[in-house]
Amino acid sequence: MKKIILPILIFSFVLLFGQGKVTQYIISIITHEKNSKKILFEKETSDHDISFVLKAENQSSKDFTKCKWITLFSVEELIDFLDVLENIDIGSSVESSVFKIIYKKNRIKVEIKNTKCTSEHKVYYFQKSCNRALSFIILPNETSEIISVLKQTITEINYVTR
Repeated sequence: MKKIILPILIFSFVLLFGQGKVTQYIISIITHEKNSKKILFEKETSDHDISFVLKAENQSSKDFTKCKWITLFSVEELIDFLDVLENIDIGSSVESSVFKIIYKKNRIKVEIKNTKCTSEHKVYYFQKSCNRALSFIILPNETSEIISVLKQTITEINYVTR
């Protein structure tokens, strides 16, 4: 009997305390720029906290080096981002403490503040590490899909927490 109880206790402790961060894929897009980026939205759940992760990565070419960015959004920041993205008018720009969105020439430029490249590569020989901020361009017809998928995820979170 003792031989059975000990593995069961160890297994249950691993299940209870081994729960770390759980990430769930939401949506990904490819940007429309000279050096296109792959933008990935994920939901990250840890204990009692829910946040959203924005991961971005561009491709390496002879003109561009490969960079990666990771940014965390709270639920409120993501709701604010989606509201601005949904209601921005042509020729205008909106800025918050987390992002800046510019709608010009049938293109939407998104600049995420306080981000730096996390690839730890050098820009030129004998210089400091890359510190490019994340910015990308999406087309207005792509925003409706992004907004609907992310709002559905937020609605599911609100439904579960109530």
